[in-house]
Amino acid sequence: MSFSNSRRSWLFGLAALGVAGALGGCGFHPLYGTHSDSQNTNADLANVRIAPIANRTGQLLYNQLRDRLNPTGKPAEPVYVLEVVIVESGADLLLEPNNTASRTILDLTAHYKLRDIKSGSTLLTSQSRSSLSYDIQNSQYATLSSEQDVRRRATKQLSDDISTRLALFFSSGEAAAAAAQPAAPAPTAPAAPAAPAAPASP
Repeated sequence: MSFSNSRRSWLFGLAALGVAGALGGCGFHPLYGTHSDSQNTNADLANVRIAPIANRTGQLLYNQLRDRLNPTGKPAEPVYVLEVVIVESGADLLLEPNNTASRTILDLTAHYKLRDIKSGSTLLTSQSRSSLSYDIQNSQYATLSSEQDVRRRATKQLSDDISTRLALFFSSGEAAAAAAQPAAPAPTAPAAPAAPAAPASP
């Protein structure tokens, strides 16, 4: 290895250490690390029950989220419930001279909300999106295989994004603060006007 390459590698190593130190100073910890804050966050994630998600794509995302949030199994006494709705769309990207598509895109948007089971209050509402494309092959089987692979990868991206967002939400203390908010008092009906007094008898 040349001196120039050795020096470049040495500088890259120093830069990597600097980035790691900066992330540690900012309170960054792995999603499933051993830090006490990470352990608390993992415990919160493990207490999230994932509501069933409609259709085949939803089932793929459900399984991905289960692997991320509940790696040891469904929570026996969940504290939170995660509700997800997937919106799917597609579009042709490339057209051949005969107007047949040669490449298409799969766009998935997951609208989700996290609710506290005990109070029923919504703690977090957000959405994640994944857009991936694949080639349309001459073989129908090859095209179907490509589509299935893209669908798996897209739901994996959604799962990673949702899990990370929930982990940040729990680690920031927002969930505890939102759950501690007193429920809004039920509106009271306005008082009925008083009936007029009956006239005195003569």
